Amino acid sequence: MKKNLTIQDIAEAAGVAKSTVSRYLNNGAVKESTKKRIKEIIEEVNYEPNAFARLKAKKSNIIGVVAPCLDSTVTSMVLMSLDETLKKAGYTSLILNTNHDIEEELKDIERLGNMNVDGIIVNATKICNRHFEIANQLDIPVVFLAQHFENQISIINEDYLAGYKAGEVAGNLNNKDVLCVSVDPDDVAIGVERLNGILAGCKDFGVDHVEVVRSDFGNIKSYRVIDEVLSKKKPDLILCSTTRQLLAAYKCIRDHGYKIPDDISVIAFGGYDVVDLLEPLPTTIQFNPKELGQVAATTILDVIDDKEVVQLQCIPFVFLEGASVKRRES
Repeated sequence: MKKNLTIQDIAEAAGVAKSTVSRYLNNGAVKESTKKRIKEIIEEVNYEPNAFARLKAKKSNIIGVVAPCLDSTVTSMVLMSLDETLKKAGYTSLILNTNHDIEEELKDIERLGNMNVDGIIVNATKICNRHFEIANQLDIPVVFLAQHFENQISIINEDYLAGYKAGEVAGNLNNKDVLCVSVDPDDVAIGVERLNGILAGCKDFGVDHVEVVRSDFGNIKSYRVIDEVLSKKKPDLILCSTTRQLLAAYKCIRDHGYKIPDDISVIAFGGYDVVDLLEPLPTTIQFNPKELGQVAATTILDVIDDKEVVQLQCIPFVFLEGASVKRRES
């Protein structure tokens, strides 16, 4: 009796990648010892791949990419680097935009899984159980960017360490009252990991009070939540989690008649394409979106070629001191 198993089940039983099983089923290059192991498992369960599974295993040299948006500087830098790296290897990227809609993101992963793509790269903004379920059902490799998915290949920024650095700088400059503008905790990388790093750094380096407000990746809500705080009090420093929050903070601080950094200091994550246009020059913590895209592309290609890859890779950050911070007198 034939069992309703997937290529993923066969791969797990044989201790190999799904792409290896796919190549075996389509008479591709697989070393003899691995062929023997896969053959024994298939015969044991009487597995018979359907025609669609065989068709999917034929290389298309297309990599599906799920992106959260197309109007973000960071995302566009990631996508451009990713696309350039894939082209050099003879691949084409097929990009689907989700507009930060997690339901659309999940549907797009499924859509790409039903297309003849060789692999999928997901620039995820949130984490849920359905990501794992869908990825495990697919017979093609999936690489996740920006969020750490347990037991999945993930490429992330060093969000916790970067957040800790921001808290360290805030404390070393004798700031006692800090306003931190974060994002929804469903975005684990920024809304949890980065925030936890900030809070730990502030605690360890003597910041007395940190008020956390939640915004999004846009200017309007960021301005509103900062404005609500500045209407009640003047913090020593504002920590912004994104570039657009930085822009909102600069405008809101000035609209309230305060000066940067004399009255309120500002530290932000990002600022890639705008820092040189702002006065005073913002103090920022920046990652490397181009490296993130390049590593994502090379990783998915390595998985397709059945090379060993590190399941979790971290992209480091740099601290760039500008003129938007000032040491507070005791």
